[in-house]
Amino acid sequence: MKISYTSNRFLMFIIFTACLCLYFAIQKKNPDENEDILIIPSKFEIPTSKYTTISGLKLDKLPNQDDVIELFQVWKKENGRVYSDPEEMARKFETFVTNLKYIVESNAKRDSPHSARLGLNNFADWSSTEYRETYMTLNIDAMDIVNEDDVEDVTCSDPPSTLDWRSRGAVTPVKNQGLCGACWAFATVGAIEGIVAIKTNNLTRLSEQELLDCEPVGSCLQGSVNRAFIWIKENKGIASEDDYPYTFKKDVCRKTTIQNSANSGIDSHHLVERSERGLLCAVAKQPISVSIYAESPSYQLYEDGVFKGEDCPLDSKNVTHSMVIVGYNSVNNEDYWIVKNSQGTGWGMEGYMWIKRNTTKMYGVCAINAYAFNPVKQ
Repeated sequence: MKISYTSNRFLMFIIFTACLCLYFAIQKKNPDENEDILIIPSKFEIPTSKYTTISGLKLDKLPNQDDVIELFQVWKKENGRVYSDPEEMARKFETFVTNLKYIVESNAKRDSPHSARLGLNNFADWSSTEYRETYMTLNIDAMDIVNEDDVEDVTCSDPPSTLDWRSRGAVTPVKNQGLCGACWAFATVGAIEGIVAIKTNNLTRLSEQELLDCEPVGSCLQGSVNRAFIWIKENKGIASEDDYPYTFKKDVCRKTTIQNSANSGIDSHHLVERSERGLLCAVAKQPISVSIYAESPSYQLYEDGVFKGEDCPLDSKNVTHSMVIVGYNSVNNEDYWIVKNSQGTGWGMEGYMWIKRNTTKMYGVCAINAYAFNPVKQ
């Protein structure tokens, strides 16, 4: 049964109960840890309305205990969180506090005003384990089937210094995969939406659900961008999102009863050359499906700025999450990719992030150069 938070007095009681449970749990584990923000006062009081919104908060120092409680209340309201019981709320509050401390510590280490800043986004009450098990679902074996000889050497003599395919009508609004780990489907569809719009001057939202239902190996638990492109080519296209809407789970394939969206087919797809220049030349022609290593709190709690992936494995091709590069730019002489995610507009910059480009890393930041695919449409 869901708990309703319509009464301030009831809310105060629930928050008090949750915090009290958390307090005793923490004291039992380590009585000296987190005293600065987690000691419950003898007379519990709901703080005054210091925070009216989470949006835009600059979290570079640790709030006091009353502010943390109020931040949690405001964050819950803005993100529509309703917990099943006080015990779940206590667990989620503990995770929220852990993430908040990580956010503050990370933000304090930023080396420039344009470096990545973390914040209380829509995953602020998720543990790293929950996030990894839900979203890090790529099938690396299926992606590595691609032969190195099949890597396309995309060349360009004079690419524009900046480019944003959103302003050129080749990018649909940010989507939300929900609790289904189907990033592979969203990254594939996003790249195809882009090339179809470029070739036909018609931007159409295409169906991730058809891929999820019909690609034999793909599911909410695993998937491959490479296999998804192959399926769309063999199917001679894909349905529109309007005709085959997303349902957040794998279901029975209905491709025989739903027509493909007009001109949605592709002729082939290629693995882009694994270099900064190769990826630049590819993105200069169209939005590109990419994958990165995203198993870090700094990615999970990303809010804005240039993400440098300091906690990613160095010179590794290990990737766990797929997205779409929709352009590139620079700020204060620091170059970055503009990357579209599929985890809603409550994550990052309204669903986007900037990832540093032109590095000395073998496969770019968090292996972003390792598995970039460009769909080809004549």
